[in-house]
Amino acid sequence: MYNDNIELLKLVHLSQFDIDYERTTVHVDMSNNEITINLFINPSMRDCPYCKSTHSIIHARVLKRIYHPVIENRICIILLHSIKFKCNECGHYFMQFNPIVSRSKNISTLGELYILENLRKNRKTFKDISNELFIPHTSVIRCFDEHVNIPRHNLTKVLCFDEIYSKKLTKTKYSFVILDPISSTVLDILDARLKDCLTDYFSRISIKERLNVLYVNIDMWETYKIVAEKAFPNATICVDSFHVIKHLNDAMDKIRLHVQKRFVEHKDDDRNGYYWLLKTFHYYFVQDFNNIKYERKPNSHYSYLWTKHDVLNKLLSIDQNLADSYSLKEEYREFNLCGTYEEALYKIDDFIERFKKAHYEEMRDFGFLLARWKYEIINSFLIVDGKRMSNGPMESLNGRIKRLLYDGYGYSNFNRFRNRLMFCLNKNEPTKFSK
Repeated sequence: MYNDNIELLKLVHLSQFDIDYERTTVHVDMSNNEITINLFINPSMRDCPYCKSTHSIIHARVLKRIYHPVIENRICIILLHSIKFKCNECGHYFMQFNPIVSRSKNISTLGELYILENLRKNRKTFKDISNELFIPHTSVIRCFDEHVNIPRHNLTKVLCFDEIYSKKLTKTKYSFVILDPISSTVLDILDARLKDCLTDYFSRISIKERLNVLYVNIDMWETYKIVAEKAFPNATICVDSFHVIKHLNDAMDKIRLHVQKRFVEHKDDDRNGYYWLLKTFHYYFVQDFNNIKYERKPNSHYSYLWTKHDVLNKLLSIDQNLADSYSLKEEYREFNLCGTYEEALYKIDDFIERFKKAHYEEMRDFGFLLARWKYEIINSFLIVDGKRMSNGPMESLNGRIKRLLYDGYGYSNFNRFRNRLMFCLNKNEPTKFSK
């Protein structure tokens, strides 16, 4: 039985302490899935913390109930038997040295470390960990708030700006995220993306640190451009190509709808099947043609459409202006995908003119968009550390952020959400234990 107790104490990571094995007992209740440990620590005299006297006597023995959540799906309770001393010199009382739990807490130090390690997993909520470790939900939250308070990271050479939807968390609809795309580290999260808020935030960072920023990747939000130009004098501002192509695809889809609406009134008697074609194969106008997987659709008019090339040719034969718009869109998409910075310097003006002279208003509007963001779009073709300037790392991170918000059923405390987000997404974020 004595050896069994030692093995069980090793299992719950308590064998490292100076335990009185003669009096310590372990009881395992299989019916309730519970382990109860009557734990005695070998007594050791302490200097009085008040007067440093070495003359103390045992005043009383104190029993303390402690949660020790180091095993999932099993309740682990420590009944810690401690000694209370009285100083003969000054008369003050003080407790025996206790490495198991901090003063005024009911969760062991090892248990708190175990909770924090579980909280690094972004798919686990506070409630999940509470249920797995059989401890109160509020205790998990209190442990996190007490030990995790992540400061702002230093600004790096390359920054990405983006926002996340957080209406329930903040007074504004969006929070502002700063990312280092090279190391994929979230540098900070703010509760607003308003111009005044961002300007004030960056103005409180030293000019020396801000001068080290050489590139800033943004989406096509005008505020980011204004703030970046003011805050980072040495920085080159780049517009993410993904957002440029998104605007272009939106324009192309609106053009497709314009053509489709011409056949709405006669869709029930559509002998040519144009309405059916434009509605069924709408994704051909916005997706990369190489990524389209063609599946035959049953239709009496077009039983001969065996391949996706047949479908595309038929779609473009419906309207010549639609075909011209699609051709121009694909030409720009190919340039965006394979072009270089040197090519962008002289090709962008040609594209601007061609889009401005297009038949459809949507294409002309896109031409004006290119003209307004011309230099930022050209800068997006720059190669830094072997990678093209892009907000891609930020966009992929947004999916994980949304998942964290969804799994957590929303957050009501922004500071807690910020700390949890950076704690989960950044590698090796310290806690107060590791400092």
